[in-house]
Amino acid sequence: MRVRLRWLASLAGFFLLMLGVGSLPGEANALSEHIGDKLLHLLAYGFMTMLCFRGLIARPVVRALLSVLVIALLGVIDESLQSLLPYRNASLADWCFDIGAAAMVALLMLLCLKSLSLSTESHAKN
Repeated sequence: MRVRLRWLASLAGFFLLMLGVGSLPGEANALSEHIGDKLLHLLAYGFMTMLCFRGLIARPVVRALLSVLVIALLGVIDESLQSLLPYRNASLADWCFDIGAAAMVALLMLLCLKSLSLSTESHAKN
């Protein structure tokens, strides 16, 4: 398995794990009460954005945009599944937090790559 496929497989695995835990009665509510619903969304979807960004092969800006789009789609899937469960509810605010987390992490990944490339260029000149 190529390294990039491992990142995307990790993304898929984490997403499925998140869906599984979230569909267990009481588990999502217990986590939300302990950590905070919006913080959970920021952490989970931010982490998935990093996995997606690392897994895509394209120019950095394209990787960032595609990562945000993929995370937005995964957020829609998550919220749609929640709407089907009687003990869960879908939330537009949660989906917005998912996209916000994705955008923040994608931007951070772009800045890190830019910083690393500038650092590499300055070392190459010396």
